[in-house]
Amino acid sequence: MSIYARIEECKVMELFETDGDITQMFHPSLVWIAVPEDIPVAQNWVCVDGEFSAPMPILPTVEELKASALAYRNLLLSAANEATAGMADAYIAGLLSAEDTETFKSFAAYKLALNKVDQQPGYPADITWPESP
Repeated sequence: MSIYARIEECKVMELFETDGDITQMFHPSLVWIAVPEDIPVAQNWVCVDGEFSAPMPILPTVEELKASALAYRNLLLSAANEATAGMADAYIAGLLSAEDTETFKSFAAYKLALNKVDQQPGYPADITWPESP
């Protein structure tokens, strides 16, 4: 059995396996290329000049990376705000225990770091996320 790839605009549109003569089975306007046995070609592959390769991944734009980073940051901030709900007023009034004060300050530093992720040198492609307390 041989595997053939039908090529259209440099993309593998269809894979077909047969023992027959592929040129006799389909209209001559269809471009079929024999797939070497050692290449696991998938339909999303491309073929240029008879060479198969996986398509290049579509990379997100800078704006998409920023939007994703800010959405993730907002999710982390929301969780941190939930963890410290009501603590700000209690801290100002001096009503927190030493342990709660330490927790509150740890989360305050964490939230500050989250709000500064956009100032990191690799932002938005390379972000070092702060650890949650």
